[in-house]
Amino acid sequence: MTQAIQRLSLLLAFLFLAPTDSLALIGIGNKKKDPSQASEKSSPLPALSVTPFTGSSGTSAQTGIIEELTRSRAFDILASGAKADPAQASFELSGDSVGGRVSSRLKDSSGKLLFERTYAAPGLDENLQALSDDLTFAITGKPGLATSRIVFVSNKTGVKQIYLSNADGGNIQQVTRHRHGAVSPSLSPDASLLAFTSYRTGFPEVTLMDLGGGMERVVTDTSGANFGASIAPDGQHLALVMSFLGNPEIFVTDLATNSAGCLTESIGVPCSPSWSPTGTRLIFSSDEGHGQQLYVADFGSEKSPGALQRFNVGYRFATDPTWSPDGTQVAFTARSRASWVVAIKDYPSGRTRVIQRGASHPSFSPNGRYLIYTENGDLYRHDLVSNSRRLLISDFGEVSEPRWMN
Repeated sequence: MTQAIQRLSLLLAFLFLAPTDSLALIGIGNKKKDPSQASEKSSPLPALSVTPFTGSSGTSAQTGIIEELTRSRAFDILASGAKADPAQASFELSGDSVGGRVSSRLKDSSGKLLFERTYAAPGLDENLQALSDDLTFAITGKPGLATSRIVFVSNKTGVKQIYLSNADGGNIQQVTRHRHGAVSPSLSPDASLLAFTSYRTGFPEVTLMDLGGGMERVVTDTSGANFGASIAPDGQHLALVMSFLGNPEIFVTDLATNSAGCLTESIGVPCSPSWSPTGTRLIFSSDEGHGQQLYVADFGSEKSPGALQRFNVGYRFATDPTWSPDGTQVAFTARSRASWVVAIKDYPSGRTRVIQRGASHPSFSPNGRYLIYTENGDLYRHDLVSNSRRLLISDFGEVSEPRWMN
């Protein structure tokens, strides 16, 4: 029991270290200039022609949607105003816009109408982002990123708090304002609910926040430490670490009934639970006497605890796992040669490859093409296709624990 409490204290203390302090503990030096400015490789993309939009705000709408689609990097955008030629373009987008309202029509190269939709949100930018994501899904079958959000932790105010940004790291909004800090954020699939660990009572407790109204409630009133929550894909279940039984264990809670079931029987301190896209598996990190390793629990179709097996990634210390959107890969943070590395391994078996050394806290984009992570307190987006990366957030305190959600 004493050893478990000591391990828990060390884990929580490490969580509240500033990223630069925690990195210094394992031998990483001061912040360096980003070395990865390699040009991005080209790959075949569906050609999309955007014809002139009509209406009083048509020109602005056409310019805006081209910018959104270009940022998505999902299409080969033909010159503005170009008529879709079956030999050149696979798809044609046309539309009109009046007062920020946008109507759009998408056709394939044969002239077949694929969809016709109107967007009537108050702002033009909001409508164009929704249109961009709909186009991306209609043509590629993968989620768009324009309306997706990144949740992360920063100590910009002097105390760790939770923030939201758009997919490019802009439009940053502070979500929590807790005196003693807030960490370990997890967003529900519809981005309406935020789970996080709060320290407002002096002890870690998992809190739920309604992002629409700002209302908060503590998930459980049990004694002991409660931390590290992860909302399931169905939005109705929550995985978290609770220690009211003595040793910290992972529980799965039904948010509707507040009933909970214990998933693990650990000798260590399990942490960092992460749901698979289907919600039928949960991966987490724990030290069961062989160093911090990754384990997968299979719930089966009834969401009842099932088989528990180790997921060997080839490192003696591995934590902070996260699934790819298709469930075929797991990204994680590992310790190698006295430094952190972000790596990916195929699931259920396959090779492990290092994505970035000196980085930690990985999270996949909704379309699976990108990985975000932190390095020296900054947030990066890594293109897994071109192996290039882009700095998203810097000079915003020490950024940690990013999660990219739809």
